[in-house]
Amino acid sequence: MSIRIRPFAETDTEDVVALWEDAGLTRPWNDPRRDIARKLRVQPELFLVALHEERVVGTVMGGYDGHRGWLYYLAVAGTYRGRGIGAALVQDVEARLLAMGCPKVQLMVRPDNDAARGFYAALGYEHFDTWATGKRLIAD
Repeated sequence: MSIRIRPFAETDTEDVVALWEDAGLTRPWNDPRRDIARKLRVQPELFLVALHEERVVGTVMGGYDGHRGWLYYLAVAGTYRGRGIGAALVQDVEARLLAMGCPKVQLMVRPDNDAARGFYAALGYEHFDTWATGKRLIAD
């Protein structure tokens, strides 16, 4: 199976939103279209899609703040999971972050998402305990 990874294009929007919804990544308090629009204003080159026969089958969104990199919205379509697409997306965005001088990368996984925790552990990500906290600056 041939997979191509490239930066997100605005024409991918509806396919990406549908993938995120199918993967259970969307939440009522985060409008995925607004998240996409915001990402396109900051480091759009770190928002990647995986394509199979021009169909969006995976995504990852990365960011780098000068101290550490972050990964968000890693998703692979259900019928394509277990084929290395998620790992390829992570490796691609990690390479892009490293080229920017990023020394480390982190991500957040919900505690009940055992599959994601196992996936990231297999890629060398280490669990560490922190207290994740946040504050809305713009109410969507």
